[in-house]
Amino acid sequence: MPAWFDSIPQFDELYSVSDLHMGGLGTGAQIFNSGKELAALIDHLRAKPGKIVLVINGDMVDFLAEPNAKAFDPEGANDKLSRIAADDSFKPVFDALNRFVRTKDHRLVITLGNHDLELALPWVREHFLDLLSGGDDAARGRILPAFDGAGFLCRVGNATVLCVHGNEVDNWNITDHETIRRFGRDMQQGRYVEAWVPNAGTHLVIEAMNDVKKAHPFVDLLKPELEAVIPVLLSVAPEKRDKISNAWPVFKRLVQDRFRKAVGLLGEQGDPGGFPSAPPLPRRPRMQHDALMKEANRRLAQNVDPVSLVPAASADQSLGITDAAWSWIRGGDAREILRNALSDLQKDRSFDWNKEDETFEKMDDAAASSVDFVLCGHTHLERALPRRKHGGCYLNSGTWVRLIKLDPAALADQQEFNKVYGALTAGSMAALDAFPGLVMRRHTVVAVRPAEKGSRGELVRWDMAKGELKQVDPDAGMTRT
Repeated sequence: MPAWFDSIPQFDELYSVSDLHMGGLGTGAQIFNSGKELAALIDHLRAKPGKIVLVINGDMVDFLAEPNAKAFDPEGANDKLSRIAADDSFKPVFDALNRFVRTKDHRLVITLGNHDLELALPWVREHFLDLLSGGDDAARGRILPAFDGAGFLCRVGNATVLCVHGNEVDNWNITDHETIRRFGRDMQQGRYVEAWVPNAGTHLVIEAMNDVKKAHPFVDLLKPELEAVIPVLLSVAPEKRDKISNAWPVFKRLVQDRFRKAVGLLGEQGDPGGFPSAPPLPRRPRMQHDALMKEANRRLAQNVDPVSLVPAASADQSLGITDAAWSWIRGGDAREILRNALSDLQKDRSFDWNKEDETFEKMDDAAASSVDFVLCGHTHLERALPRRKHGGCYLNSGTWVRLIKLDPAALADQQEFNKVYGALTAGSMAALDAFPGLVMRRHTVVAVRPAEKGSRGELVRWDMAKGELKQVDPDAGMTRT
């Protein structure tokens, strides 16, 4: 190990949660509704003896969910933070964190997600630290922000732990940390500030999803890959077709981001075995893609719907738009289209903690062999998987927001699906919550603690009624000796 490795923080126990997405005005716009439960967990950890670290591993707050959201809002972020911290739904969490950081030998780590990028700006970071510490200097010193893209590296017992949000390996949600740094520098020094260009995922949220989810909030709970959300949006909001179709620049931006990252123009370009590393460029016929882009730009100038440019046979390959979208364009029944669209999503979205997914595969490649436990969030799906290439374990803390888990029987049969269709399209969180078995809340925590022979990292869930953390499964973790 290099000499600097001896200086990384050392803790007795580590606990990590992620994807709280605290934001949105009013209960109908808030996907996080576990403030009391999370506050109770934080107080439970505060009472623990020894050197304890709590990691909130990205997307603690959600600026994109706030009223009049912008893709990047350096001027308005502090006001939004103040509003979020004072909101009745989120205040219990901020109050509990304030108590936590006033506790000796306890540390709070917050990593950057893709919905809270403004936290990396100097003036927003300072305001955020003030809110969390209540202005207490000693408490403020116990908060360790990790907003530069490097993640948070520490030791727990004999194990090395790396905490990163996970969007680092998501082509739709790449964060350009160097541009954020320059943005902060230029604003503080009164220089010319370049225009902010959002990544593909943020563009789609701001330009299409936020408008649609006002009437159909369930789309915010599915957490699908963004390539597949288009047919879902089309099926529930056909009147928004023009608005959704205007998200065409998303696809162009995605290709640009992939290219820029691969050639080292976007963020870092990792060395072999390091973090992060760029994904390979997709191998597709160049002429077909370039011709499509060129023709799309020409037709857009003529106010022609860009979706019409893509033949149905190549839709999946070129843009990730599934057969459901094309069925709607050709005049299919909305309920059947939605069922097909959700069935497509379900194929790539498992609630099983031991199911490998794309984020696991990419993080396994990206994180070095020296890391025993790689901790992520971002996908909203809990995971505990042994790493295949470098040893150790990948642990994803999922999310504390609502999740929709559709019964496979409902997706397999249109008549069964019609029973839930009303709740999905009722236009309120209350309707979703009221439908039996449709919405679930998993209060998942990743714990890294001493074990009989070394250190163990595992998935646990917070049971507020009993005031304890329970194992998800005896096999949902690993001990490093």
